[in-house]
Amino acid sequence: MDQVSVSSPARWRASATGGTVSPSRLAFGSTNASDRKTSAPESVVNEKVLFVDDEPLVLDALRRMLRDKFEIHTADSGAKGLEVAQQDGPFAVVISDMRMPGMNGAEFLARIRKDAPDTVRMLLTGFTDLDAAIAAVNEGNIFRFLTKPCRKDELVGAIHLGLAQYGSTLAGKETAKKAHAVEHPPVDWDSSEVCEWDHCKGPTGLPGPTQAKEVLAPLFGADHQTYVILFRLTVLQTIEERYGEEAAGDYLINAAHFLTQSLRSDDRLFHWGRYVLMAVVRRSVSPVAVRMEVARLTSAPGDQVLDVHGRSIMVATSIDCDFKPVFEFHNLNEMLAAFDPHLSGRSETATAREH
Repeated sequence: MDQVSVSSPARWRASATGGTVSPSRLAFGSTNASDRKTSAPESVVNEKVLFVDDEPLVLDALRRMLRDKFEIHTADSGAKGLEVAQQDGPFAVVISDMRMPGMNGAEFLARIRKDAPDTVRMLLTGFTDLDAAIAAVNEGNIFRFLTKPCRKDELVGAIHLGLAQYGSTLAGKETAKKAHAVEHPPVDWDSSEVCEWDHCKGPTGLPGPTQAKEVLAPLFGADHQTYVILFRLTVLQTIEERYGEEAAGDYLINAAHFLTQSLRSDDRLFHWGRYVLMAVVRRSVSPVAVRMEVARLTSAPGDQVLDVHGRSIMVATSIDCDFKPVFEFHNLNEMLAAFDPHLSGRSETATAREH
């Protein structure tokens, strides 16, 4: 373990001013259970497919045929299909046989539509069921129907179309959500999260929000190589509550020093919020490469040793972060609305009210 030298700054806690930060979800890096309530992140690409058929041999064949291409789940009745959908969903695509005892395929998919309207629904049917299948499609309940027996290439192609439809639906909803956030910005922000240290007056010596806004203002919608990264020091509040403001100040200074040394010399680092640092970086690489760089950065800090009333306390440097490309947004509020509220300092009250 490397010994981390610490300084002894004056009281660092902010008596906050009002702020205009706003924020969606996509964070990586470590989190701390005592700092916030966590939830399982949604998969970036949902390729979960549920097959429902009352013939076990058919389900076994489908699993063997498609398991190397998609995440396959199965159920041998409509009732069990609803249970699987509830327990293991959401599913991008659900494909059901038409003729099943108790609940036929059209009835089952109608239930799926009610419980999970974004899921793409397909009906697998024999030639004798074509009239019912066509009726189901025309009534708008089914994305498409497939006739039995169905060739592998035809089935795989249909599933890919279903996945594309599912992704398009979710993307449209996300766009509408962001547009609503821009048109109706929340006003109830957690004032304790807003940093009052501008012009390098804080304990880190970093410029603050005013300078960050000035740098970003001309870049929105224009610069395809600039990214904004928010770093939240996830255990900083716990250190402050447990060991006091001086220890928290030491931790903050060391974390800021680590990020300053780890970023490139032409990157800009700002003290954006009480527990949040913001980096403005230029990268002529893909967003995937930027994500990998930031992931490596946040996994590297290791531990700090703080001097607390003459005792050496070892604390992990835990950083939660996310990044956004500046050109995708028209202004600061629109960009911040895309960040996790946990990162940008939005109050839980405001978040709950919006939902």
